[in-house]
Amino acid sequence: MNLSSDSSLFELIKAGNHLAYTAIIDRYWEELYRHIWSKIKNQDDAKDMVQDIFLGLWKNRTSITIETGDSLAPYLFRSAKYAVINHFSRPRITIADEEALSKALQAASTVKTDDTLLMCELQDLVEDEVNLLPARLQVPYRLSREHDLPVREIAKKLSLSEQTVKNNISTALGIIRFKMGKYNSDGSIIRVLAVACLLHHK
Repeated sequence: MNLSSDSSLFELIKAGNHLAYTAIIDRYWEELYRHIWSKIKNQDDAKDMVQDIFLGLWKNRTSITIETGDSLAPYLFRSAKYAVINHFSRPRITIADEEALSKALQAASTVKTDDTLLMCELQDLVEDEVNLLPARLQVPYRLSREHDLPVREIAKKLSLSEQTVKNNISTALGIIRFKMGKYNSDGSIIRVLAVACLLHHK
């Protein structure tokens, strides 16, 4: 038996072996931290979430099952996925950066979810907010997000500098992010955006 394999170490963890538990933490901590940080862009929260994942592994060790020779990575990264979704579901939490929000909005229509009404509501809210944007922000946003045009082509079409186009799109996304936060009274909208973002990056 390979005592360094995840499955072997986990058998020891089930028996209460703290050295095996420490070995698994050392093996996966950094990778889990980088993965979660890339989603939420907050160091302290990412560290807390990784710690909670490993505490959950220890607490639930007797009920978790992995086959001989299998890795713990699928379990740990599945836990990370749900931790990120729960993070974005908390009140007053927004998606951390405009790039993540942009990709989430683009991916939202492809999310497979039972919350069909919520998805329709989300898309309607986004469209309403885009319609309220001034033309100088709305036009480059739509050309970029709805028509998938690169910045260079948008700049040429609108007779603007590429930097101005980038700034206008960034400002539009910032406004949408702020407005979506106002609607997020129960965390459901941001949760759907978070799921969309995670699926987009899978």
